[in-house]
Amino acid sequence: MTERRGRPPSVEIRLSVTAEYAHGLEFQRKREELGLNHPETLHALHVYAVALGEQPDRQEDAIALLEWLAAARTDDQPNRLLTLNDLTRLLQDGGNPARAEEWLREALAGWERLRGQDDPQTLQIATNLARALVDLGRKEEAEGLMRDTVFRRNRTLGATHPDTLSSRNTLAGTLRGSPARLAEAEGMYRAMLADVDGTTDLSMTVQHNLAAVLTHQGKHAEALEMYGHLVDARSRRQGDDHQSTWRARRNYASVLTKLGRVAEAEERLTEALAGCRRVFGPRHSTTLGVQADLAATKANQGRAQEAVPLLRDAIDGYRSTHGPHHPRVRELTAILAQLGG
Repeated sequence: MTERRGRPPSVEIRLSVTAEYAHGLEFQRKREELGLNHPETLHALHVYAVALGEQPDRQEDAIALLEWLAAARTDDQPNRLLTLNDLTRLLQDGGNPARAEEWLREALAGWERLRGQDDPQTLQIATNLARALVDLGRKEEAEGLMRDTVFRRNRTLGATHPDTLSSRNTLAGTLRGSPARLAEAEGMYRAMLADVDGTTDLSMTVQHNLAAVLTHQGKHAEALEMYGHLVDARSRRQGDDHQSTWRARRNYASVLTKLGRVAEAEERLTEALAGCRRVFGPRHSTTLGVQADLAATKANQGRAQEAVPLLRDAIDGYRSTHGPHHPRVRELTAILAQLGG
């Protein structure tokens, strides 16, 4: 865990049309008037860090501030837990489940002590921890945690409550890594679509996950149609440069490859890689996933010389963000070896 060491990290307050600039000035004013450790100053710093985190190129600055703030709030457990909520969200959104896991475990234990095992906040943190475990390849551990969470949410909220549906979605996600359980996951996702409002973000998330399962089962035509719908829906609802829109584009291109439409897939992946690098940066998990897919597409066309540099860089990126033992590192390293790289 990060320990409190003197002053918070130095983060430039940039002139901006977003709320980030105003919140940065407010933190600076509180610090000068009340001192760094005054509760109002710490609150202003928290608000500023969250605003920074909304900007893709400032997320590491936001994470550094929130880690310092979590250590500074050691004696203020309720506000420390709120800090951990925002910190772990940024770490997970940025594709860093390894760093998120430790903080999530502390947050889960803290919310259980503060509010009990059935509290909505406790169960949300449990769901977030399970997602991190899935990203780290520890699906059995995640499944056990999520079955307990779904049971608790179903008992207290009902099966069709949005929070229960979210946990059901995460539970289904723990099954997707096992070929023998893809049919079970598909059934879970289809049942959720019958229970969820089709206009919500959760509905689109469930459709995205169902399309992934269909792809793994070789049901490529249905998956392609679903991803195409999601690209349009995400773009309208969240914008062309939203992370979820780029993920849908990446997956659409991936299915094109499986259908033999390789040239079209490569064109779309090249466009997606440029967009993800611009919006999220070169080491974001979405960017790295697109880059690995583009490398594979080139390799499958016999263009290993073009694929190897992309693949090496993607492996380095996954090592730096997910750690050297992440399943994606092992998978891509094996592919690189097959290409003679």
